[in-house]
Amino acid sequence: MTPLEHLCQRNLDLLHNLEIPHRLVEHEPVLDYPTAHAVRQRFDLRGSESKSLFLRIAAGHYAMLVSLEGARSDWVRLKQLLGRRPSLARDEELTALTGCVPMCACPFGHDASITLLIDRTILACDYLLYSPGPPQLTLEVPGAHLPRLLAAQPNTRLEYP
Repeated sequence: MTPLEHLCQRNLDLLHNLEIPHRLVEHEPVLDYPTAHAVRQRFDLRGSESKSLFLRIAAGHYAMLVSLEGARSDWVRLKQLLGRRPSLARDEELTALTGCVPMCACPFGHDASITLLIDRTILACDYLLYSPGPPQLTLEVPGAHLPRLLAAQPNTRLEYP
């Protein structure tokens, strides 16, 4: 199994083990929001599209910022939360450390060393849409179950903003 397949399986296993209802849809690869919107309409997916940014904090230290499509990053607030100003990680770092492909970062299921920065707005979603890794897959997860999903992550979690 590839690292990306392992990531996908970790996400699906987590949802199954926590008994979180979800819907998995297979489609053409989604690497931009226009394609995501087309997929959402074609499959009648409900909810808000996630946005995951892989950040480098310092040498060997990384974080995944999980927010919603269209959200702007507050770099001053991120610096306050993380203790130093982060930068966007290079595509090679994203792939090497998460298995994800550029433009399709999965928000959950990563190594415990990666800090999760959770934008509180995702907790207000009726449904959150995100890729479990492969860009040709989308998960639809009820927002009411996100607190349990987040609590089951081994990562340090920080609330943002």
